[in-house]
This record gives sequence, structure tokens and C-alpha cells, in this order.
Amino acid sequence: MSAGGPGSGGGKRARDQDPIGRPRAGRVMARFCLLFLLCVAGLGLLTSTPAAATYLHHPMARVFAALSARALEWVGTVSLSGTSLVYDGFGVEIVDACDGILPSLIYLAAVLAFPSRWRDKGWGILIGLPAIFLINLVRLITLMLVGATWPDLFEQVHIYVWQALVVALAMAVWVFWAERFVRARPVAGP
Repeated sequence: MSAGGPGSGGGKRARDQDPIGRPRAGRVMARFCLLFLLCVAGLGLLTSTPAAATYLHHPMARVFAALSARALEWVGTVSLSGTSLVYDGFGVEIVDACDGILPSLIYLAAVLAFPSRWRDKGWGILIGLPAIFLINLVRLITLMLVGATWPDLFEQVHIYVWQALVVALAMAVWVFWAERFVRARPVAGP
């Protein structure tokens, strides 16, 4: 009888691994998907609590409003009060959905779920979260510029252009991390 045959006790292991002993791609992908969904659900629950609103969402919205105001001062008249921002007569309230937490949460879940070493995950977090927050800051600034210049286009750019762009750019940051920091190294367990 060959290894992995009936009665050898190695049949399941042989089916779960490729010829050189690595986990099969389908199992790795299924594990990633399951971990990703669990991370998104867990982080989503954590960030939807009243404590998260008080200590995470509201402070982040204020930070983004203040940073946007500082940048917009270079090109126009700005008024800031908490999370309310007015630029050249066009005003918005930066709400929780605009604080960059959701795309960061999804990115974080993808990094944590991806089969890589903890050190590589640390690099992914260190590189990715600031990049996503910078993307969100650019988003807010450009939305204010569009709103002040072409108010009729604001909603379309806000909903259709920037939401898709933030998702695409967050995915690009994740792919950059996976290719640059993980792909060249062998896959390690958690």
C-alpha cells in the first residue's frame, strides 16, 4: 500500500496538501474568507458601540474636519466648528460614516485574515492605516472643493466617485502590502 491509501491514516493529510506538503490553495482561500468575515463582523460590532462613537468616531471626525480646514485655508475661506466645516460658503457636517473607520476596518480585517507572519501583519497595519486615512483626507478636501465650485455635482462625486475610489485605493494598498511584504516569504501559520 502507498502512503495515503486506505488504512494508512495519511489519506486526509495527503488530500489537504499539495505534492510538496503545503496546504492546498482552496483550503487557504476558504480559511482567509472565513477569517476575513469573522474579523469584519467582530470589528464591526466593536466599532458600532456607543463607546466607539465617543472615543473613536467623533474624535476622528473632528480630526478630519480640522485637517481639512487647515488644508483648505490655503485656497479659500474656511470656518470650522467641531465637525461642521464651511469652505467658501459650502458647508458639510463630517459624520461617522465619513471618518475613514469603515474602510480601515475592512483593510485591517483583510490584513489580519491573510496567511502571513505577525511581523508582516504589523507592517501591513503600519503602512495601510495611515495610507487609508490620507486617502480619506484627500477625499474630504476634494469633496469640499467640488461642493464649493460645483454644488450640483457634490452628491454624485460624494456617492459614486469617492466611495468607489476609496474601496479601490484601499484594495490597492492591501495588494501592495501582500505583494511587497508577504508574497516573497513562505506562508506561515498564525
